[in-house]
Amino acid sequence: MEGLCLEVHDLAISKYVAEREKDLAFTRELARHKLTVEATLLERLSATRLDSRVRKLVRSRIERDFG
Repeated sequence: MEGLCLEVHDLAISKYVAEREKDLAFTRELARHKLTVEATLLERLSATRLDSRVRKLVRSRIERDFG
């Protein structure tokens, strides 16, 4: 058996991209409990290969969670 231990910001980016309601609730809670940092998420987002439409959507979700 093998498992992955993702760094929390990398995990959060994958959850934002997945767009499932349970994942978006999870990212909101990460932000609310100060387990993620907005600037770090935005850096990771810029380093992630995504369609520009998806990137814009994820950016707005991150900003909403920290707004």
